[in-house]
Amino acid sequence: MKYCRNCGKELLDEAVICIGCGCAVGGQNNQTVNNKSVDGATLLNTLSQRLNTNGIIWLVIGILQILGGVFINWFLLIVGVLNIISSVQDMQYSKTLLENPNGIVAKFEPITGPVITLVYNLVIGGVIGVVGSIYYFFAIRNFVMENKQFFASLDAE
Repeated sequence: MKYCRNCGKELLDEAVICIGCGCAVGGQNNQTVNNKSVDGATLLNTLSQRLNTNGIIWLVIGILQILGGVFINWFLLIVGVLNIISSVQDMQYSKTLLENPNGIVAKFEPITGPVITLVYNLVIGGVIGVVGSIYYFFAIRNFVMENKQFFASLDAE
């Protein structure tokens, strides 16, 4: 679905003018967020930046857990390596989604994987891993779900 750049009203894909305000809609891809019209590219860039930040958070957590595994308990090594792998995947995906934004909602809507990550970090990796999970839930997943209609519309294009 497209959204009017002027008034934010949802538009049909084949619309030439907005039925809400009468403005021409040629090639627009806007979303209304908190009563402000936001360009679709802005939403994608915000998600990309948040994913990159998430990757950095998990990289730091993973390094700290590996250090803890070396000096405290070897179980932390396993969780640390898993978190570093996750961080690299997030940083790579933050770039990929700008080029190919398909499947964003399908990737972030399921909650099972993030909950499992939260639990194994809490149980095995310690409280430090909870920080990354909290950031993921509030800054990334929430953002995608708040803008679900826009991100889902990218799959149809």
